[in-house]
Amino acid sequence: MFSLISVNSFGTAQIPDLIIYKGDTLSLFSCPLDSYPNQDLINPRGLFGSKGCFYTACWRNYVATWEIINNELYLTEIRNACYPTNLRGVSASYKGKVETDSIGNEYADLKKLFPQGFKNGKVKADWVIGKLYAPKGNLLYYIHDGFQSTYESELELTIVDGTLIESRELDNSKTRKSIYIEDQKLLKEFIYSNIRRENLPESDTIKRRVIVAIVSSDDNGKIDSVNVLRGVNEIYDKEAVRVIKSIPEWEVIYLHGEKVNRGWTIPVNFDLTIKE
Repeated sequence: MFSLISVNSFGTAQIPDLIIYKGDTLSLFSCPLDSYPNQDLINPRGLFGSKGCFYTACWRNYVATWEIINNELYLTEIRNACYPTNLRGVSASYKGKVETDSIGNEYADLKKLFPQGFKNGKVKADWVIGKLYAPKGNLLYYIHDGFQSTYESELELTIVDGTLIESRELDNSKTRKSIYIEDQKLLKEFIYSNIRRENLPESDTIKRRVIVAIVSSDDNGKIDSVNVLRGVNEIYDKEAVRVIKSIPEWEVIYLHGEKVNRGWTIPVNFDLTIKE
């Protein structure tokens, strides 16, 4: 049995909120409503007067629209993700049998939800403190987990008490995929063909397995750090590490302008019962 496992896989890629900045409408890989002080309101019942609908690509059940106006962040719309839309393909039809009258209002009533902050059809998001990220350019690496996919660049907006303090563009262009992650058969063949029998005991006829974790790789995709999670002995462990570190190209991922490493777990199987 052979399996390549990413230890970072936790969920499903999510439909983003939207943000309007300098006339452009961008996807927002952040959820400013997550930090709103009264979280009792931020649910389908509080927002739309219903239980909502089950949709793994939008766990929060809404798509909010934000806008930077005169360097201030405003909430302009909260739309029920259960309703159809051509923009992002978010539709109740994807969620099985859902009756329209059971999913509530299409839009949240911002005036009712934010009576103190509502003005001229929008709400100043003065509770927001931190960095917001909007991806730009081509998709370089899709990761089926939250907002972890990598695009060529990102717009980073630093917000303090709802005010834009700084904006800058972050470069993720060094990101690249590995053919050995894309094709597990190719990885399996590489591992088996690069095991050196002369490095192993001649008399051993028992099938062995060493589980190796890839910790990191450099900017060229060269694996530079691994850990043995489950070993056999010094001889087999050393050979397993050598083989894994000899993989010619591994993934390189940049996110928010910085290199990140996804942990990968790989089994190295030894079968000395097979004659060469």
